[in-house]
Amino acid sequence: MDKKILIIDDDESIIWVVKKTLENSGYSIASRTRLASGLKAVLDRPHVVLLDLVLPDGDGLEGLREIHALNPEAIVIMITAHAQMQSTITAMKEGAFDYLEKPFDIEELRIVIEKAFRDLSLREELRELKKAALETDQLQMVGKSPKMLKVFKDIGRVAPKDITVLITGESGTGKELVAKAVHYNSGRSLGPFIAINSASIPKDLLESELFGYKKGAFTGAVREKKGRIEAADGGTLFLDEISEMDAGLQAKLLRFLQEKEFCPLGSNESIKANVRIIGATNRDLPEAISKGLFREDLYYRFNVVQIKMPPLRERKEDMPLLIKKFLHEAAEKLETGEKELSKEAKAALLKYDWPGNVRELENVIKRASVLSSGSFIEKKDLLLDEDTSYSIKDFLEEKLKRYLKDMTKVTNFNLYDTVLSEVEKALITIVLRETNGNQLKTARALGINRNTLRSKIKEYKIKH
Repeated sequence: MDKKILIIDDDESIIWVVKKTLENSGYSIASRTRLASGLKAVLDRPHVVLLDLVLPDGDGLEGLREIHALNPEAIVIMITAHAQMQSTITAMKEGAFDYLEKPFDIEELRIVIEKAFRDLSLREELRELKKAALETDQLQMVGKSPKMLKVFKDIGRVAPKDITVLITGESGTGKELVAKAVHYNSGRSLGPFIAINSASIPKDLLESELFGYKKGAFTGAVREKKGRIEAADGGTLFLDEISEMDAGLQAKLLRFLQEKEFCPLGSNESIKANVRIIGATNRDLPEAISKGLFREDLYYRFNVVQIKMPPLRERKEDMPLLIKKFLHEAAEKLETGEKELSKEAKAALLKYDWPGNVRELENVIKRASVLSSGSFIEKKDLLLDEDTSYSIKDFLEEKLKRYLKDMTKVTNFNLYDTVLSEVEKALITIVLRETNGNQLKTARALGINRNTLRSKIKEYKIKH
């Protein structure tokens, strides 16, 4: 490691002593006498920064925060001739590695510097272990198609830059995997990765999940609870399905993105959190903006960089790799034994449209591995026509999105009633066919009254 140290101090004598002492020990020393020029020098990625608390053009504590924002990996050691209890406490709370009072003993400084570089070395070892674990993780992304190679390149470009990212794509394409890859290849990789799905939490509870709350903030708040944003401090917060947030919560999230601070429910005290936000959605956000469902200013805050995950049907050349991966996982974790696909099964998988994308493929392969007998998985074992692993909601959303995109532009057209009636008619027709026209069984399967079924059959003129 090229051991780079940056000194930001307006005392030239301190700079001279530190350089004379440490350069002979193999350290590369750069120095600046003002905070503004020092922050620019932080962009050169020094490993350790010696930062004075009082500078001619700024406050060292503010500088500490700026350094962590520009280079989260840098170790900052505060030095000052004006040591006070509160400034010491604040500096350590803000993430300073240590705090030295002038005039400090040069051997004491040397010990602190050596300790800082040992800490950096341990961080690097831990990062490599985490990367190795990520590479063997069952959630590892697989692909060699041009569209996936672009995704990998985008991750490589954006991961080191501490900026907000928006990941778009259909349900089941692996948006959370992209977020994890960005996190583990960033300077925040040693910090926490916290994920929250906005669609899976009731809207009236989502705010308290994000920001936390104080005791007594609302009925049932019997104790204080830390929110996901605070829990992700120093790391990454992944917000899935951001389009599901209501307008009030969108406004509060925008404030956090702008100010990097928030107030828990029931509190007037602002809390700062050094968190990188990655958002994801399977919806068309510009369309949601035009309908007043999503804030335009929040969209631009998220959309600093966008990574688009392609649907599986647009990268079917990746399917052999994905199938091999899922078969191996089934054999290893579900103890199904080594399995192979028959030619007919392979052809069926390649022909299928995969509305549930990679998630659906994984479920199909692992279920077939469990259900099939022998070492071969046949076409019948795939149960593609009977698959229930992909929700009806997701299936309908993806299908309707593709076929009705242009219909929303037509004026004076009762799209709502038309779509509902067509779906209802198709559903009744399919179930009648499956029951060989038995109306009693059909009514039971649909969960409706038999008289209601007869009325619908007559209304839609269904032949059976």
